[in-house]
Amino acid sequence: MTTKTKKAPTGYIIYRGHSLLDGKPIVAVAIVGESKNVKTGNMVQTYIMADNGLSPVESARNLSDVSVCGDCKHRRGMGGSCYVNLGQGARSVMDGLMRGIYPSATPAQVSRIVSGRKIRLGTYGDPMAVPVWVWDNLVSEADSHTGYTHQWQPEKRKRMDVLYPDQYDGIRALCMASVDTEDEWVSALMENWRTFRVRSADEQKETTEFVCPASEEAGKRVTCAQCMACNGVGEDDVRIKKATPVIIVHGSLKSRFESTVRQ
Repeated sequence: MTTKTKKAPTGYIIYRGHSLLDGKPIVAVAIVGESKNVKTGNMVQTYIMADNGLSPVESARNLSDVSVCGDCKHRRGMGGSCYVNLGQGARSVMDGLMRGIYPSATPAQVSRIVSGRKIRLGTYGDPMAVPVWVWDNLVSEADSHTGYTHQWQPEKRKRMDVLYPDQYDGIRALCMASVDTEDEWVSALMENWRTFRVRSADEQKETTEFVCPASEEAGKRVTCAQCMACNGVGEDDVRIKKATPVIIVHGSLKSRFESTVRQ
């Protein structure tokens, strides 16, 4: 008589608690199976979602995605130009959560499972919503990681420093500041962030920027997993002085970009 080998989970719940953005329930899941994402390559993907029993599509419609996106101007329910297709990966992960297929595990436990791999922080959702210790533990044995946040502005630091003193600097070490205008780019640099700037097709890149090599405009010559430039400032500020990526707006809602960033 043969016994069936139990399949390992394709993902793990690494955080379930309150959002550091608005205090409401959220859940973060690390998908450890092989990723088919053409742009990023085979990276561990992480999803941060409102823990309200609704699909991310519905959460965007009723604006409860504020718990994981903050006041990001690109939120779909606000008429923004977010490139994330909520009906695909994010919805699939929420379906898995509802079916109970993802066991809970500490980020340190999952870090051993994904040891030596590359990790994407916030495939959907802003990493700032999740306590930084979750990310620090998750990436502790990783080869490298990428991450982006729209919650980098100076006024947001003031709030974070009062409520969660290690959060802002901790996320700055791990993630890039997502910026959409030259003014935002300058402001983020003054706050000692490395940046990832989205621009319209007629805007020029700055002299200290390079075109994202995984982008269409660069010929998609490498994947994110091969580049890995978008990994924050690290434990010191040396990398702040290095060139940072820029990309022409993309995604199915890119036509909304101009009205979104100029409002």
